[in-house]
Amino acid sequence: MTEGAQPEMTVRRRDFTFRQLSSFVAAARTGSFAHAADQLGISQPAISDHIAALEGHLGHALFTRRRGTTPRLTPEGMAMLQRAESLLRTSQTMRAHEAHRGTGGRVRIRLSVGPRLREVFLKPLLPRFYAEHPDMEIELVPVLPLHEVPAALERGAIDLLFYTVGHVPEGLADIRLVRDIPIVTVGTPELAARVKSGRQAIEDVPFILPNNGIAAEQWVERQLAAAGLLPRVPIRYVEFPDVAQAMAESGLGASVLICEQVSEALKAGRLAAFGPALPPMKRIILRASDAPPGTEPLERSLIQALRSPVPA
Repeated sequence: MTEGAQPEMTVRRRDFTFRQLSSFVAAARTGSFAHAADQLGISQPAISDHIAALEGHLGHALFTRRRGTTPRLTPEGMAMLQRAESLLRTSQTMRAHEAHRGTGGRVRIRLSVGPRLREVFLKPLLPRFYAEHPDMEIELVPVLPLHEVPAALERGAIDLLFYTVGHVPEGLADIRLVRDIPIVTVGTPELAARVKSGRQAIEDVPFILPNNGIAAEQWVERQLAAAGLLPRVPIRYVEFPDVAQAMAESGLGASVLICEQVSEALKAGRLAAFGPALPPMKRIILRASDAPPGTEPLERSLIQALRSPVPA
């Protein structure tokens, strides 16, 4: 190095992350850092930090920003948007492929199913399904509220969904209504007799309703209200429908349950039906567009089981 020359500086930038790319694409597509934050479920300052870090790595601005105005893409930002979306699509495909890699080289199917449907319909068909499809394995995914399902499908967390719900959700592709499921208000025969004779107002009956995260207790409440039934005792919610049934049979209150679940108890006289008629629930099945090939035969088997008589 000659006298008077400045030492050469080496600037080492950190690599950008997929989180930064996701923040940039969301801001570019929504035209707002605030909307991007809502879409990704993070704070607006985090969106700003991610984009600033990405700009620092690239060495140029991606947006022109002026206080009180909508951020606009620079020419470099418009070119980067296409590359960023391509990188994110590739990453998503790779993650989905890895998620479907099961043990021993098998293909994994991620199935989200409610507790009753799992016990009554899924478990009996598994031996035959595994015998016919030895290259498949099923991973059970926790039941999700309906508003979280689109995001789970987008990130490849669910391949097949199998729920009983109050209404068929809108805005989801490839969803099928398999059948309507009648529901009924039930309680002990003594409770039903008191209500029917007028000795006890149905509004004063304690209600015990199942809440498994998808049946949407508000839907059941709306149906009761629409039928003119407004319970004066706070409703108790329990996680499992069979627990709600057991509590109703023990005389702790009334419940609203699907007819196929309580048919045996009604025949045996442990429960009696009373109260207003209520609209049926809906049994739905949904297959993700990028689900592995083995998902289709599993879907067919489940639909066939759903349309068959309910096992005793």
